[in-house]
Order: sequence, then structure tokens, then C-alpha cells
Amino acid sequence: MLTSFFGASKPINFAVIVLGVILFLTGYYTFSEYYELTALGILSRFMFLLLYLFSLGVLNFVVKRNTLTRRTTYIVFFFACFTLAIPQTFFNNDMVLSGLFVLLALRRIISLKSEKDQKKKIFDAAFWIAVASLFFFWSLLFIVVLYFAIVFYSPNEYRNWLLPFAGLFTVFILVLTFSLYYEGAGVFARNYVQLPTYDFSSFNNLRLLLPTSLILTLYLWCGFRYVSQISEVSQKLKASYLLTFISSLVALFIALFLAPVRDGSELYFLFGPLAIIAATYIETSKSFWFKEMILWLALLMPFCAVWWGV
Repeated sequence: MLTSFFGASKPINFAVIVLGVILFLTGYYTFSEYYELTALGILSRFMFLLLYLFSLGVLNFVVKRNTLTRRTTYIVFFFACFTLAIPQTFFNNDMVLSGLFVLLALRRIISLKSEKDQKKKIFDAAFWIAVASLFFFWSLLFIVVLYFAIVFYSPNEYRNWLLPFAGLFTVFILVLTFSLYYEGAGVFARNYVQLPTYDFSSFNNLRLLLPTSLILTLYLWCGFRYVSQISEVSQKLKASYLLTFISSLVALFIALFLAPVRDGSELYFLFGPLAIIAATYIETSKSFWFKEMILWLALLMPFCAVWWGV
């Protein structure tokens, strides 16, 4: 049963997920009509697969280090299933890169609860968010999560409110200097800002509509339960739970209203927080068969999405 297998945190569990991701994507790249197999293309896909697997490791580290869930593999499992259900994400290199840097920023944000080196962590988080925005402009909105963390952990330290600007300006000054030397600030500005689009016609395809509907339904179902549980957790973890939920709201807002491309990859920022929320639901729910059904549904989503797209 999936509940028992992924309910443990062992190297074999992580290895099975990684192997499953590699096999699924290998098959998808081989038979996809959108991808032409070339030596350079294979090398490019392999490099971005490594970045994605590194993102899995970062997410797992953040959760375990900050005790956001129990010691299980549910989070990695859900994150992999959500991403594979919308494999177009793996063709959006900028989104995968931006998502990795957002995860690195969230790692520093959530670790603020330790009250150690808070100024350094705030600067680092803003720095990583700025780097993420170089690949996907609207990831800048995750600065909202950072300011909520400052409110939760150090609201009376006025210098902490200014530090995010220092982190942002450090990146922008470096990039602007580089741009002035090579192509000009105007070219950089035009390429940097990405205007949203509201053409949702791509969701007429069941290959995209089906997994998106299931993912958003799971978010609503588990999200309500997650919010109700925040008042029950210890005071030490309450802020971390709130920051996770706020991160999911920011990601959902970006996907719904600000995405410059509508191919499903705009949901990528939601997958990390949703994986934590769904894993928390599985760990606290008392209905074994319902938990098992959710896990099987998540596992079958990638295969159903590919099947409907054939």
C-alpha cells in the first residue's frame, strides 16, 4: 500500500521516486511530439532534470529541517506527481530555474524561526528571490512571504524591514552593470518584465484540464483542513504553517492572474507548498482508505494526463 511505503523516510523511498521521475520523463521525451531528440537536446534535458531533482532535495531538506511534517516521503512523492502530471513544465527551463531559487529563498525564510543570524537570512532570502525573478519576473511577489516572516519573527527590529531591499538591489545592480556593458539597460528591462496573458484556450485540452482540475481540487480540500489545523499546532510551528499557506496563496495568485504563458507550467510554484499541505493532510487523516485513494489519484494523474493527450 502506498500509505505504508511512503509513510517512511528511507533512502529507498527517495530512490524509487527519483527512478520513477527519470523513467517517466525518458518515455515522455522519447514519444512526445513537442520534443526532437538530438545530442544537444538530450544533454539540455539531462541538465534540467538534475536541477529538478536538486529542487526535490531542497524541498525535502526544508521540510525535515523545520519539522513541517513528520519523517515521511509524502512531500517528495506529491511534488513529483504534480510536476509529472503537467510535463510541459520540463520544457519551461526558466520556470524550473526560478522555482529552484524560490525554494532556496523559502528555506531561509522558514529558518528565521531559529532567531539566529536573522539579518543574514533575510538578506539571503531577498537575494534568492531577486535571482528567481531574472528567470520569471513575477516570482518577485514571494517577497510578500518574506515580509510576513519578518512580522512573525522580528517585527520590532526596524533594520530587518529594510534588509530585503538591500538583497534585491544587490542583484539588480550587478545585473544592470552587466547589461550596460553588453546590451543596454533598455534591452534588459524589456526582457525582464513579463506581461500577463489571459488566454486560457490551452485548457480546452483534457491533457491539461484534467490534472489542473485535480490539483486545484486537492488544494481546496486539503487547504481548508490545513488552515483549521494551524490553531492546533505548537506555538513554535504556527508561524511556519502560516508561511507555507501564504506561499501557496502567492503561487496561486501568480498562476491565476500574472502568468505570461498558459501551458500549465505557471502552477509550478504551487507544487511545493501544496505538497506540504497534502502531506500534512495524509499524516493527520484517520481514514486509511481515503488517504490511500488520494495517493493513488496523485500517482495516476501523470499517466492519465498523457493518456488523454494521445
